[in-house]
Amino acid sequence: MNEYLIPLTSACTLVTLNYIAIKVRGKMLIESYEHLLAPLLTGLASIIMMLEPLPQTLGLIDLRSLPMFMAGLRYGLPVALLSTILPAGYSFILHENHGIFIVAQDLIAPALLSSLFHNKEYRNGFLDIPIRHGLQICTLVFIVRLVTHAYQAHSLSLEYAADQLFMLFIMMAAFILIVAMVNDENKNWRLQRQLELQANQDGLTHLPNLRSFISIASNAMRKRKVSIMMIDIDNFKLYNDYYGHLEGDQLLRDIASVLRHHINEQDYVARYGGEEFVLLSTEIDPLQLAVYAERLCTSVADRFLDKSNPNNKPSITISIGISITQTPQAELQHIISEADYALYESKHNGKNRFTFYNGANMDNQK
Repeated sequence: MNEYLIPLTSACTLVTLNYIAIKVRGKMLIESYEHLLAPLLTGLASIIMMLEPLPQTLGLIDLRSLPMFMAGLRYGLPVALLSTILPAGYSFILHENHGIFIVAQDLIAPALLSSLFHNKEYRNGFLDIPIRHGLQICTLVFIVRLVTHAYQAHSLSLEYAADQLFMLFIMMAAFILIVAMVNDENKNWRLQRQLELQANQDGLTHLPNLRSFISIASNAMRKRKVSIMMIDIDNFKLYNDYYGHLEGDQLLRDIASVLRHHINEQDYVARYGGEEFVLLSTEIDPLQLAVYAERLCTSVADRFLDKSNPNNKPSITISIGISITQTPQAELQHIISEADYALYESKHNGKNRFTFYNGANMDNQK
């Protein structure tokens, strides 16, 4: 009976090692090195399984295949094959009988087989690993072992089949526990990401909020010159009074969508508050910024042309104020204040236009 405790102990050891690896990965920023660490840790786990050989009556050497299952399933074929190098080398150092056959059967074959079930979303944690994949892999390995043994021995005894069923149960139980732990850690990671996103996202427009913008803009301004655009929806209060607050909220979402789709790819737009938006741009050439701002004004005006002033309905346009940093590491709040002052001038001079901040003299455009 004690011989059956050995695979149980090995399986428990592997589950514990997987738990430790998950926690270490969660506490340390090792994602950028994961393509190297995953094969290394998988190979070491496989070697640990080789340190306690199973009784020959069970028909298996050890549980070295289990780490390969997880490597192939989660990381794909390249990582799984790299993971076989250390245990394969250790097998040859031990001078195991039929070493090449054992490496092929218990390391390379599991790596290849489990890779067939790989999905790239399993690696980044955005998708849970289905438990059924683990059951399918273990079952296929069980069938392969039975067929291989029957081919070599020219027979298949009931005792051997029963031992293999016991090992199949051990592999399945361990694999299910490991997959469950990985999925649970991924769920916690996704929840954390969601909470972080909610903390930095405006709930109505789904644009970044001011908190997020200040962090991004402050970092950008330490490195280079930038420009800031303050953007305000013209006649928003009239629109709210005419259509109601629900339609006003929808207008904010629509304007946010227009801005999101018409800003430059490297730029960053956020909701400033109320009916105002703020845009961080890497463009600092006034001529290019004029074209840029003109495009934004035109895009919004064209988008809402059907609601422009029939029966005295409020027109939907935007006004923009622009400020360009004169030196890197300028103060963000000061640049925002300048852009806000230029926005006031755009409003004062007729709306649906953009204005550059230029000290005492404002350079009105459009």
